[in-house]
Amino acid sequence: MSNWIDKYKKLVISSHKQHIIIADQDSLFEYEELQQAFENDGFKLITCKTALAVRLAFELQVKEASDKYLIIAPSNYFPLPDIEMLVHFQALGLTKLFPNLDAKAIKGLSFNALCLLSNIKPYEELSHDKTLKFLLENLYNVDFDTLTNSKAKERILNALITVLLEKNGINEPLTKFHSTITKPYFPALVTKGLTKINLVNFIQEQWQSFVDKGNSELDFNESLLNKSLGYLFAFEYLKPVQVSPKKYESFAKPLKIGIFVDQQGHNDNELEGLMEYLKQQLEIIEDIADQWFKIIQIMANAKLKYLLSENEELKGNYQRIENSFNIRFQRFVDNTYGSLFSLSGVRKPVVVSRILEHINAKPAKKKALLVIDGMNYWQWNILGKALSNAEINFTSNASLAFIPTITVWSRQAIFKGDKPDLSADNSKEAKLFEIYWLNQGVPSFQIDFKKFSINDPFAIESITPDTTILGLVCNDLDDIMHGSILGNGQLKTSTEQWIVKSKIVNTISTLKAKGFQVYITADHGNIEATGLKNLTLKDKLGALSRGKRHLHFTNETLLDSFMELNTNIEVGKKGLSLYLKKQEAFSTENSQVITHGGSHLWEVIVPFISINE
Repeated sequence: MSNWIDKYKKLVISSHKQHIIIADQDSLFEYEELQQAFENDGFKLITCKTALAVRLAFELQVKEASDKYLIIAPSNYFPLPDIEMLVHFQALGLTKLFPNLDAKAIKGLSFNALCLLSNIKPYEELSHDKTLKFLLENLYNVDFDTLTNSKAKERILNALITVLLEKNGINEPLTKFHSTITKPYFPALVTKGLTKINLVNFIQEQWQSFVDKGNSELDFNESLLNKSLGYLFAFEYLKPVQVSPKKYESFAKPLKIGIFVDQQGHNDNELEGLMEYLKQQLEIIEDIADQWFKIIQIMANAKLKYLLSENEELKGNYQRIENSFNIRFQRFVDNTYGSLFSLSGVRKPVVVSRILEHINAKPAKKKALLVIDGMNYWQWNILGKALSNAEINFTSNASLAFIPTITVWSRQAIFKGDKPDLSADNSKEAKLFEIYWLNQGVPSFQIDFKKFSINDPFAIESITPDTTILGLVCNDLDDIMHGSILGNGQLKTSTEQWIVKSKIVNTISTLKAKGFQVYITADHGNIEATGLKNLTLKDKLGALSRGKRHLHFTNETLLDSFMELNTNIEVGKKGLSLYLKKQEAFSTENSQVITHGGSHLWEVIVPFISINE
């Protein structure tokens, strides 16, 4: 739970009165997460727009009720004495939650932004203008003084890219501030309105002019804008422009991400541009899950272009970048992974064991969770493209699988909504799923769980009209992955064929049409690995479970014995489990296999997708 919600609850929940009335001064109950926090504490919420509506709700629903009620009243509401005697009343807004910040300056920020502000406390009370400066510097990493004093239009545009596209959006006061400093330089943009779409269209027009005519309102060679340009093309906000071979060679390397020579070479040009962007990010990425969730989307895009490329030198360069990222990712796993299981999943499920908590916090009446066994992030990109082609919109994010990344544990973590029982298999995942939702107050007749595959297709008719919570598992991609003997190229082709033959897009579309809010994830990903050695009888001694990327022992002595016998193998250790970190496997030396079970970034960072309502 975020600090500001915890503080909010402490201020309004009474120890001696059953019901609460809150004068919602800054419309904070528009945040679904705040509503859910009180519902999780057993309150029934009633929103009233007038004082008369409060009176009616109190007399007809609340006064004699045995349940706990929270009435959300207008901002200027104050109860009459007869009501005040029977409820705990509180007028509450941003001023009490963030006493040193100007409430008008922070009103309308995203839930995520308020969560971040909870952990950043100014030491003095700030005026409206100083609060705006504080927000820009602490939420958006924009140097306020440089921005306002230098008046360089490229810096101003770079700030717009940061606040509108890279971060979590802005509120009305920040929009007005940016409009004021932007208007002298880009009046047409401000006149249209500072929105994501208008900003992207403006930059696309300027880039087209820069490429075609060599002139533009923007200097794309300016260092800060140059880096932002890489971000815009990497995340596909902007579309690259076709040029002649001669013109292509005349562009600086970082700018080549935005141009291509011909359709045949377009793939390699884009791959090269993405690699340049990835090199920049490799130098600055930190042990922060959100940063890895963003970078995996770029790497998935680059990986697909790598698989299409015939340029061996370029492919070799990409593989070296991927290896470097994985080495850096292992440091993130060692330093940070274990602590992430304590984080709330309400805002986002950083680890897969928090996915159900996240779904539970959402207001949709009908919810379906589809777990595609073994789907890594670049395979999701293929499925995501198929969904886009079918005009199914979605929001992409990611989560971290349970390590070691084996189905029995990571899928159990998803459907249990907690860390898995390492002594159990996943045969009871349907029961675990039901138990979780029963504990959330959902009756059993509204909960369903099904597995399906190409050979046993999903039938929407099998879902009763009463079902509001649906768990789905498809094992096809895991089966395909383990059967791919020709590497990732074969796996890519097989994934594309599976999407068509399984009719998975139609399944998702049908669930959406039936009123389900659909979420898609995977229990783990997969990698193409090279064989180190086959496990000997001594290696296997005491291994309760073993795979091509992991071993789980009965006790510490046997685990230590394996490590003493195999000092040349780099492994990670978690409890009584050992797992491989790099692209290696316990299989015939130099053989190529596609598998999972280790801590490689393609195994651990899995997609978490919300199909837009």
